[in-house]
Amino acid sequence: MLRTRDFLGLRRATDGAWSMAVGSQNIGGRRGSLFGGSGLAAGVAALEESADRPVAWATGQYVSTVQQGSVMDIDIHFPAMGHSMAQGRAVGMVGDAEIISIVAALGQRREEVRGVWTTAPDVPRPQDCELLERTFEVPCVHDHVDIRLAGGMFGFNGQGDPSGDGNLRLWVRMPEVALDAPALALIADYMSAGVGNAFGTRVHCTSLDNTIRYANPITDAEADGWVLCDGEVAFAGNGLAYGSGHIWSESGRLLATASQSMTVGLMTDEPGKIRR
Repeated sequence: MLRTRDFLGLRRATDGAWSMAVGSQNIGGRRGSLFGGSGLAAGVAALEESADRPVAWATGQYVSTVQQGSVMDIDIHFPAMGHSMAQGRAVGMVGDAEIISIVAALGQRREEVRGVWTTAPDVPRPQDCELLERTFEVPCVHDHVDIRLAGGMFGFNGQGDPSGDGNLRLWVRMPEVALDAPALALIADYMSAGVGNAFGTRVHCTSLDNTIRYANPITDAEADGWVLCDGEVAFAGNGLAYGSGHIWSESGRLLATASQSMTVGLMTDEPGKIRR
């Protein structure tokens, strides 16, 4: 199976820079522009490789969009490099245009305490859940992601039944890609479909930011398995929405927590069109 870095086509340009072709079927969204989760995943992968340390936390701010045929250069900088922890930045540029800005903490410290104060929800197994239908016409990253509905409605295509409580639960896997930290960053972006579930109607969301915090490391036995995204929408208004969630392994281990801010628009009856 591929590492996420290789799946995205991320290439080291120099010691402090990476590059990635934008708009390929592995990283583009349904409209051909960079899928937000792919951008954050690329930044996480580049920072981990450059620092040779695991990422602990990362947040991406989506500054502008970029379409097919472009190459995004990712510049890496570490303003602080301690014995155990590093603070890093990754800025994705296409020419003079900034596309995404990522800040992250990387490394591990000696563990003196451990605890988990949340539990995985009780949901059917992935094989017992409804497979999400493909509703897009162009090759994109979604062709490489399997999603099964464990609870709620997928807010981008209206499949499933609204949960009524703002909670959307998805089993997700990438059959060609081994689960790693960048893969979880990409997968976390699907929790934005919870906004449509909360309202019981199809919506279009554009990410403003995406944050992921990592908990337990992924084991070799889990690398080709499903993860459960348990997302909750907390608020929507002023044309924006905010949500958060947890990512669990099939065995119920907490792998990461995630949160997101996004713009929201209602879908019209015409496929792909947004009500302005």
